[in-house]
Amino acid sequence: MLFSALKGMAMWLSTMVLLMVLTFVSCVTSQVADLAHTVTSDYHTSRMTSLGLVISNPDLTSERTLRSTSGGRDGPEIHRLGVLPTLSDETTTSVLKTLDTKNITFHFINLTTSSSQDFESYQQARRQVRSQDVTAVIGPFYDEYSVACQQERIPYLVTSQTPGDESDNAFLIELFPDDSIFARSILDLLNYYKYKKVAVIYDSWAGASILEKLLGQSKLVVTAFYVPRHNISLAREALKTMRDGFYVNFISALSVDATAYVMNQALSLSMFSPPFKWFLVNEGLQEFSLEKYVDSRANITVLRLMMDYDSGSCALDPEVINLKRAMLHDAVTVYREYVEKRDHKSHFSMRQINRQIDFHGCTGHLNFTSFGRRREIFLQLMTLQGYRTGQSGTWRSEPDELSQRVVPSRSYSSVTRLGHNVFGDMPLRITTKIEPPFVQWREDTSMWRDDGVVESSTGKQLEGMCIDILKELSGLLGFSYTVSLVPDKKFGSLKPPPRGWTGMVRQLKDEKADLALAPFQMSAQRSTVVDFTKPFMTKGTTVVIRTPEQHPGIFQFLMPLSKLVWSAIFMAFIAISLTLFGVSRVNSDRHAKYTHNLRESFWYIWGTLLRGSLNGSPRAISSRIVSIAWWFFCLIVTSIYTANLAAFLTITIDDTGITSASDLSRQDYYEYGTVEGSQTETFFKHTNMSHYADMWAHMSTLNPESMVRRVEDGFERVRKAKEPYAFIWDSPTIRHKISNDCDLMEVGSPFDSKGYGFAIQKNSPFAEKLSWGLLKLNDDEILFRTERKWWRPQTCLNRHRTGAKTHSLSLETVAGMFLVLLAGIVLSVTLCLIQLCMAKWGVRRVKKQTPEEDDNVRNNQEPCLKAATSDFSSPDNEENLQVYANHSPYGFRSYTAEVKW
Repeated sequence: MLFSALKGMAMWLSTMVLLMVLTFVSCVTSQVADLAHTVTSDYHTSRMTSLGLVISNPDLTSERTLRSTSGGRDGPEIHRLGVLPTLSDETTTSVLKTLDTKNITFHFINLTTSSSQDFESYQQARRQVRSQDVTAVIGPFYDEYSVACQQERIPYLVTSQTPGDESDNAFLIELFPDDSIFARSILDLLNYYKYKKVAVIYDSWAGASILEKLLGQSKLVVTAFYVPRHNISLAREALKTMRDGFYVNFISALSVDATAYVMNQALSLSMFSPPFKWFLVNEGLQEFSLEKYVDSRANITVLRLMMDYDSGSCALDPEVINLKRAMLHDAVTVYREYVEKRDHKSHFSMRQINRQIDFHGCTGHLNFTSFGRRREIFLQLMTLQGYRTGQSGTWRSEPDELSQRVVPSRSYSSVTRLGHNVFGDMPLRITTKIEPPFVQWREDTSMWRDDGVVESSTGKQLEGMCIDILKELSGLLGFSYTVSLVPDKKFGSLKPPPRGWTGMVRQLKDEKADLALAPFQMSAQRSTVVDFTKPFMTKGTTVVIRTPEQHPGIFQFLMPLSKLVWSAIFMAFIAISLTLFGVSRVNSDRHAKYTHNLRESFWYIWGTLLRGSLNGSPRAISSRIVSIAWWFFCLIVTSIYTANLAAFLTITIDDTGITSASDLSRQDYYEYGTVEGSQTETFFKHTNMSHYADMWAHMSTLNPESMVRRVEDGFERVRKAKEPYAFIWDSPTIRHKISNDCDLMEVGSPFDSKGYGFAIQKNSPFAEKLSWGLLKLNDDEILFRTERKWWRPQTCLNRHRTGAKTHSLSLETVAGMFLVLLAGIVLSVTLCLIQLCMAKWGVRRVKKQTPEEDDNVRNNQEPCLKAATSDFSSPDNEENLQVYANHSPYGFRSYTAEVKW
């Protein structure tokens, strides 16, 4: 009984002790939870107070919140960031200072780690975080700090690869990609370049992951070698074996030291010359030392974490940026975004905040899942030439198409800007200048005209081709804008110190404007301080002068033919008249008009030239050939003269003395010049063409007063200068100016053709968007229609005629008709001589005939003679009968006297 009682009492006591222990543990746990809850609430409340946010519950402010604020409630809040080893160095403070804001100041605390992973290391990590009031931890992954940050409910921004078996933790924000990302990127590169045989050299888990990924590809021949870190000299023999196996594509996933050793061995084994190709995978934040290979022809591509100082939120100087600083910069920026996006409530959702973080940092696009993993990873492809030129390629994890994931020739900024809204909510600040018809004041407010754009300083409306393009781009790309005129009314040129750049270029350089809306000539000098869009128009340079006064002459009817042609026609008239008289005389053409009177021959030739009505014509064949040649000659002369006379009577030729810009260098009538500091002046200054170089010498040295300060001054000087002045400027502006000003005229064809583009700030985030928009407008023919709208046909009366180039016909032009006339003369003279010879032969034959033959001939010819003379029934036909007899080959001369009427 006693034993049973004692046993029951012992059980009761043990139960009571157990209940007391459980109660104590419960109380302690509750107090710790309340303390952690209070600390977290006070911490967030103090941060929101410093950021100027409204606190819904002022009772959440605590003593710890006040202690973490420097300078009182109105001063900036100090955030103590714990930085783990290998990430903290002498530049950590400078990087943090670049991210300080008006309300937030960052201080870094160096945290220590333990080599052994035991219970004491976890306690030590938590003590460091709590004792130093650390608000976030930044650095490589350590499991003890992952647990400590989760317990303290503060972000842990990991800058190294996180183990794949790590459990989901919303306070663990992974900034560095894991090994599976590098394996995917390597496989994409091999598929992109269509490599079928590859060798892998590795010494880490990331390299093993790459090898595993490649071995899963059935069409890929893969060999591999693991380099022990304690004996990296084995790599040389492995390289020889791979080379002997005809492997030319190598993937190196090694540490920095092992990579340097393998590269030196490959160089000594002549494995950098074609066709060998190398992909170096950088799995950390340390840079590979490749300076010694930059000038070689080695085909080496480094695959590393993205590092682009052109990103939207990257505040690092391009001269000092590296992987470690870029990662530290982005980690602090993510934490700053975390502070600014916290809920006002005491129990905030870390998962919700992770999903809200979204910006472009130095290491690419930073947006996260609920558990702090990056949604899209960007890796950088750097060739050896890229280390020297700064050019790089990009691999991204999100797109489905291989061609969109692998972009070897475009940087991260270039790849991402075309797919996101880079303009933001703020309007673009646009500077411009009055340059009709590109930009001009809107004077006509007719309802049919499109609305203009309001200029901010004057409130007046602007219009023009550039304004129309701006409105089209705004609607296409979705941005707003404000427009203002540049104060000095110049495009912009570089002047000697201390002035520097002027005009719109200065506005862009000083970041007072985002876009210069004007027809900029894209030059190498300007491109050093600003960037340009794709050209929206192609232009040339021409000359504008004052239209010469018209002086019609009283003998303008002689202008269709040159003096030499008129002289040749007169000589032909003399020659044909003499020829006709001569051949008619030789052929015994007894026509009184041609054989007995030289004056009549001249009169006949002159009458046929003027198409006069003349009675009678030559009878002999040679005389008729001369007449036919002359009639053909008169037909051509009359037709040519009539056709050109109409043009010369209706067109007044403006004798300017010059037909192109180069003619200015060979005359002294016109003074000529262009705008000081313009690209046209730059062209003349640096040209190697002799005539343009002579023009520059004249403008700059012999007559520097010929240069003008503004375009408007150049046109005004052309109109009103007492001495003739030629202004050299862009052809589109000149064509627009002369279309409504009949006092001006353009001379010559355009030279020095270049493109017009808009100027933007150097490394502007929306450069490629604007260029893409211009190409889109060009494809849709909007640019063409806009140009046609502002360059209408010229409205001056007879403007098209004054520009016509009508010249007097030269002898070379009409030489053919003279050749026809000469051929007629030669043929006529030839036939005349033949007939003369035949006539003499006929006379000798007649003399040899007997009296009987002569009587027979006479008896046979008398009927013919009576029949021939029977038609001449009047005395008026006596002359015709005489001509007929004279042209008889048998010499009827002895019988004509016997004919009686």
